[in-house]
Amino acid sequence: MLCITNNEARRSILLVDGTRRDPDAARLLFEAEGFRVLSASSFDEAKQLMRADPPDVLITELKLGQYNGLHLVLRSRLDHPRMGVIVMSHFADACLAEEAARQHAAFLVRPVGDRELLDAVNHALEGEGEVAR
Repeated sequence: MLCITNNEARRSILLVDGTRRDPDAARLLFEAEGFRVLSASSFDEAKQLMRADPPDVLITELKLGQYNGLHLVLRSRLDHPRMGVIVMSHFADACLAEEAARQHAAFLVRPVGDRELLDAVNHALEGEGEVAR
């Protein structure tokens, strides 16, 4: 569990899900753990949010319309090389997992339990962009 004292700034998470299946469940999970949560439904919206308010951790779905989550990771690494990153997918793919690892991002295959997701976020924060899974 993440512990936050009064004098610590709240860590932030940007959730990017182009399908908008159930963003509220993840938002509620992270907010209950003390995170400030932003969300985007597209590659472009995520880029704008990262430019305006860079998050500590980016969690993106693999599929984002004409782009994919790995494109967003590559783009984010230019301006935020130490940001923690998690790429989520509904299918296992060794090549995509390897590419995520090259970008120091965790690659999680859904379904993912709350504990596994929180552990991945905490690991991403500990590594500050050096996460490889």
